[in-house]
Amino acid sequence: MATQVSDRPATQDRVIVLKSAEETAGELFRCEYIARVVSPAPRDHIHTHQEERLEVVEGTVRCRVAGREYVLERGSVMVIPPGTPHAVWNDDHRGSRSISEYRPAMNAQAMFRGYIVDR
Repeated sequence: MATQVSDRPATQDRVIVLKSAEETAGELFRCEYIARVVSPAPRDHIHTHQEERLEVVEGTVRCRVAGREYVLERGSVMVIPPGTPHAVWNDDHRGSRSISEYRPAMNAQAMFRGYIVDR
């Protein structure tokens, strides 16, 4: 499958699909998230049957997991177990890049589907 790119015009963020749900037979959805501007902290959400793994590639990313806030720097990895309330956002004025994985893929790709276009 060709790499797919998603731009979110309102936030100027960019999502690049690295492994689609279709490619992995639903086992995994993997994407790169490029945040170009600081965003406010979103409300917590829960993936009831999905693990989310976040790895910071550039800059810093904030996340709140089970009520505790973390600042993740380049090279940091956070694994969020299924059923855990959490939120992830960029508050680095230089921007940030991170790789996210959702296991199993379930609806993760659909969260970005409206923005995904072929490169």
